[in-house]
Amino acid sequence: MKIAISGSTGFIGKQLLDYLLRSGNELIVISRGDFAGGSNQLAKVIISADVIINLAGATVLRRWIKRNKQLILSSRVNTTRLLVEAVRKNLPEHRPKVFINASAIGIYENGETHDEFSSALGTGFLANVCKAWEGEIVSLKEIDLRLCNVRIGIVLGTTGGSLGKMLPVFKAGLGGRIGSGKQPFSFIHISDFCRAIEHLIVHNSSAGVYNLVSPEPTTNKLFTNILSGILHRPAFFIVPVFALKLIYGEASEMLTKGACVKPARLLNEGFQFQFPDISSAIAELLKKC
Repeated sequence: MKIAISGSTGFIGKQLLDYLLRSGNELIVISRGDFAGGSNQLAKVIISADVIINLAGATVLRRWIKRNKQLILSSRVNTTRLLVEAVRKNLPEHRPKVFINASAIGIYENGETHDEFSSALGTGFLANVCKAWEGEIVSLKEIDLRLCNVRIGIVLGTTGGSLGKMLPVFKAGLGGRIGSGKQPFSFIHISDFCRAIEHLIVHNSSAGVYNLVSPEPTTNKLFTNILSGILHRPAFFIVPVFALKLIYGEASEMLTKGACVKPARLLNEGFQFQFPDISSAIAELLKKC
């Protein structure tokens, strides 16, 4: 199968690209230069693709000043819009069969439990970015395309992402929970993430919104305790909320708040998680480092 992927230079994108290559697929890497060339250039790049996976987007964990907010929004909405325009420019016989568009569980209201059938969406900056991001692919319903919006949780891996950044700190015995540690921690092992994307590609009935998170979300405190326990290192420190607000401003809510999110649709379709709980996920990942 020929798969076009954008955002392949990030932690998640690199891992997914490698996984899909190992599975025998042919990959088309959509570069920043392709986006700079506009929808006409993109149409040529994706003309032979069976699947499009759109992961493009600037880092969200930065101070949400006006300039950064615009970058976070435009890097998602504008790139998705260009891809949609490119798909529509090609003749029907040259269009992909599946379009998988990234989103995030930040779309949900904080402090609540959600699955894909939840209507309690957030109203803050990040939630509004996700709504706009997902909204860009709606027009593709007019043509014969299977669409999947994947709302991604905290992806755990040792080569990047949250865990990759935390490991050196925890190995040094300087780890600890954030604030009370009661905030939800809805995660997914990088291997399960890649397998879930593959599931959506190969199952012709899969369409709509999917939460890419494990079926057993945890809390920041339990995540901290398990990580420090497996590493056999203390984790006595507490990162105060006010300190994160000083560093990240409004964006600190990504670390101090959250939603408890579950993958009802993947489970309903029979997808089996290899690492459904935080203990098995961390234990497996730390075997490699």
